[in-house]
Amino acid sequence: MSPVIDRRIGRIALVAVVLGAASAVARRLGRRAAARRVPGGILMADAAAYDAHSQRLFGSLFRGIASDIATVAPAGARILEVGSGPGHLSIRLAREHHLDVTGLDLDPAMVERASANAAGSAVNGRRRLAFVVGDVAALPFDDASFDLVVSTFSMHHWSDRRAGLNEIARILQPEGRALIWDLKPGFALFHFHSPDPLEFIPGSALSLVSATRWRWPWRFSFSLRLELSRG
Repeated sequence: MSPVIDRRIGRIALVAVVLGAASAVARRLGRRAAARRVPGGILMADAAAYDAHSQRLFGSLFRGIASDIATVAPAGARILEVGSGPGHLSIRLAREHHLDVTGLDLDPAMVERASANAAGSAVNGRRRLAFVVGDVAALPFDDASFDLVVSTFSMHHWSDRRAGLNEIARILQPEGRALIWDLKPGFALFHFHSPDPLEFIPGSALSLVSATRWRWPWRFSFSLRLELSRG
């Protein structure tokens, strides 16, 4: 068997391992931390379990996303992460890329976890890192407060996605950007019948700049990266 075929088989096997682990985590979270609907969106019932599993499983995913965000972010950018969960991406942006970040989540338990994780992380004290409770459809910030808004795998949990996009447009600077990663439509490993994130952009205050497949793990892709600007 040729080395090329060996490498391809190895990659396929590694992807199978990752997806198998993800499926096992999903089943475990389904038993211990079933999602629940609240005004504004969907929350996980067990923030601690979600924190532990997501940190182990998605570390490499967030590493690549953080690098992409750091490339896009202008110098001195003020960044808002919507749906920050236990804070791993926001902490990475502040610690490794020296960015000023505010993380927002609908779940007070997730914000508590994120604040605790940030307190235990070596974040440069000259950079601002804060976590607040809030709903993307009613953001607690003034107009034009941020240069960049990012969100990872949160949009499909929002109750009113178009209202969320309109609020993101409101708090962005005129030349600001939004980077949103979300599941491809119909992806069914963690969520059944995931909606198409592109369908909520028309009629909102944001315009689509680009939509590309985000490859993780390796060359496998279950998500889209959307870049949006103020319309």
